[in-house]
Amino acid sequence: MGGVMRLGRGFVLLPLAALIGCGPPDYTPVRDWAGVAGNAALYPELVTRPGSTPAPVPAADAINAMQQSLSTYLQALGTLAADGLLMIREDPLAAYAPRVAATSPKGAEAIQTLGALLRERGRSLARAPQLRATIREADAPVQALIAAMQESITALEPAEATAREQTRTRYQRLLREARDEPSRQILRDLAALHEAGFANRAAAFSNYQTVLADIAKGHALLKERVSHLTQEETARQIRAAEAELRRAGARLPRDGLGIAVPVMAAPR
Repeated sequence: MGGVMRLGRGFVLLPLAALIGCGPPDYTPVRDWAGVAGNAALYPELVTRPGSTPAPVPAADAINAMQQSLSTYLQALGTLAADGLLMIREDPLAAYAPRVAATSPKGAEAIQTLGALLRERGRSLARAPQLRATIREADAPVQALIAAMQESITALEPAEATAREQTRTRYQRLLREARDEPSRQILRDLAALHEAGFANRAAAFSNYQTVLADIAKGHALLKERVSHLTQEETARQIRAAEAELRRAGARLPRDGLGIAVPVMAAPR
């Protein structure tokens, strides 16, 4: 019943199970996790502010470049997991490393390593069969890149705290100098708006750090289970990591109040 059937003129009919076995393994959990992680990694609100100058400060620009690099790699990982073809002929991260080098040499080095890996996979027409090797080779630079991002974000926090305190002090002075109650009420409303912005921005810093930690943990899980990616237990663990990452991403402030107005914009 399950054997090979021979038809006339040399044609051979293979059992259905044999035909199914020729397809690529089901890496759907990896694909879904990579998609969620790639979207969560790309969080420009962390380092951009409405009304700020077009040219961001170097540290903020470096963080944005690292976000773009990490997201690009994760999107490529999702493509491989879906047995898609990477349409890459050159290093897709080449433009990001120079933007990071001055702020984080380790981050720039990790980006260069990931970029070279993606270039090689693209030129070799990699698909699902190369997924496991890609995860193994990419884990070290992914972990290094995320660590560099976390360090760079932490380095921004003192300036954020200083700006918040300066804004509070300025509004306190303006309230003392105000000549009538309507003016004081306007100042109180503006001060509350700024304070809410700073509070949400602090939450963004903290919650994005959690997102990055979850991405690092999730990729480490892929490497740990790389020889068993199609097993049910592995799929369960990856789904759980995806759910945890979704919860962390949902806590990221994305409304206008999530970005504090620069202290220079406060009334004088």
